[in-house]
Amino acid sequence: MGPVNAPKRLLYFLKAGSGARIRRVLAPVGRWLSREERRELNALAAYSGLVHQAFHVEPFKPWVCPAVMVESKWEQASILRPTESPARREFDNAVHHYGHDIILKRAANLPLVGKPLPFMLEHGVNYSEESSFEEPQHWVRAYICMGPSRAARLRYRFGVNGIAVGPYINYAKPVLEPGKLAALKQSLGKVLLVVPVHSVNQVKRDWSTTEMIKLVTDHCKSANIDTVIWQCYWKDPPPADLPLEWVLACNGHTSNPWFLDCQRTLLELSDEMVTPTLGSHLGYALALNKSILMARLEIQQDLSATSSIWQHRYSHEWIMREQLMTELGIKPHDDQLQPLDGAAAKRYLNPYFGFDRHKQTDCLAKCLHGNYIE
Repeated sequence: MGPVNAPKRLLYFLKAGSGARIRRVLAPVGRWLSREERRELNALAAYSGLVHQAFHVEPFKPWVCPAVMVESKWEQASILRPTESPARREFDNAVHHYGHDIILKRAANLPLVGKPLPFMLEHGVNYSEESSFEEPQHWVRAYICMGPSRAARLRYRFGVNGIAVGPYINYAKPVLEPGKLAALKQSLGKVLLVVPVHSVNQVKRDWSTTEMIKLVTDHCKSANIDTVIWQCYWKDPPPADLPLEWVLACNGHTSNPWFLDCQRTLLELSDEMVTPTLGSHLGYALALNKSILMARLEIQQDLSATSSIWQHRYSHEWIMREQLMTELGIKPHDDQLQPLDGAAAKRYLNPYFGFDRHKQTDCLAKCLHGNYIE
């Protein structure tokens, strides 16, 4: 019996030895992975602290510091490459912009930090067929966007699984509890949110802040506005001549994972929104049924610092936005704010924002895993 069982005993010994060796080799990898996850979870908590402090300060001044968390340390955003996020939660770096991955995973009841998912997304709105965000990678099983026309374009141009989920703001949550939000809204009175045009990487945009301030000031007098919130993009300092009583707001750096929650909070507090452009914020305000006033300013766009490819994309996108504003009945230049017909704008812009689209929890989880096809 002994000699017969010897090969078996030897095989068991080798298996046990191999298993131990494999465990020794993989243990540091496992510890590294857990450190990565802990680092990302700590970053979420750190940004949450910034947001909590900004939105709970009295008097109300929701200015989230535009610092970034890099390797568990707060750093200036200047250490990053343009448009780079320090987050490493997902395969594609761009899905971290404005916290899109976080709000979608939360709505899908998925872990906020865990195994990366095979999706990419359009982290904003584009109207022109010439405009695009990141091109899909070979591993992509779902490319998320807001509107059905953009989903169709992704399928046609790249052959990927384009999925329209509707306005991203619908998946965001206010950073204030309902009672606190209601009390703050009551104390602020009738609120006008101003979202001016903001800078873009290597694109310089010039416009008259004086003219914008006058348009807003005149409207406040006639519309009995109690509070004006001027929202700044993190790269753009506020104009020096803003009235002192206006509230300054900033949602922090684009890497702030709670950025869209901050935006939802500002919109929930507001009765009206003023903007000169048809950016993502306009669709978000429409989705939340806010009154919108258009400020048709003269905006000069300098594309000389960008590559020829991006000059082509930016110029076509700008032309398309100007055309859409004309078709929405917004006059080229006016010395008053022009009200936007919300119902008509929703119908007209639905192909880009998907106001009639919303994915429930289970369906959204399938979308992010690439197991859903429209």
